[in-house]
Amino acid sequence: MLNIQGAFPNAVTDQLVHNMKRHRLPPEIVSFTERMLNRRKTKLRFNDYTSNWFDITNGIGQGDPLSMILYIIYDADLVRTAKGKQELTLAFVDDTAFLTIGKTFQETHEILQDMLERNGGGFESSDLHNSCFAPSKCVLIDFMLNRLKERPPLVVRGATINPTPPTSFSESY
Repeated sequence: MLNIQGAFPNAVTDQLVHNMKRHRLPPEIVSFTERMLNRRKTKLRFNDYTSNWFDITNGIGQGDPLSMILYIIYDADLVRTAKGKQELTLAFVDDTAFLTIGKTFQETHEILQDMLERNGGGFESSDLHNSCFAPSKCVLIDFMLNRLKERPPLVVRGATINPTPPTSFSESY
């Protein structure tokens, strides 16, 4: 499970527009979105302080009716990370899960590591889209038919992600 930090305010407008064109959205919709997200200004107000107006250069307005749809288009590359029968990516807006199937946890963890580190993988998409997910915020959940299997940690970008406590299918049914 990947936690994308500050997803909406960190979205890069030019990358969103690029993705919209690549997905062949109608030019009128792309143009509308570009106009909506460019040349925006805001000021900060807290306690007795009010800042001067300043430009907002990136971000999708969180809470805007289009924000969820725009973010799904923006982050579509991350969903395409999965390749082959043993891999699946599930996403809902800024929450993403990489799923793998294998005979051992070592095998599934190696596949997860590859999904994150390969060319076009999770970390590359994260870097390209300013969608930071720190390995320390990732959650690793292993599902098994019995509790006796060794559950090694997943190591990515020098961070160790330990599996959550055991979950057995036999307990669920």
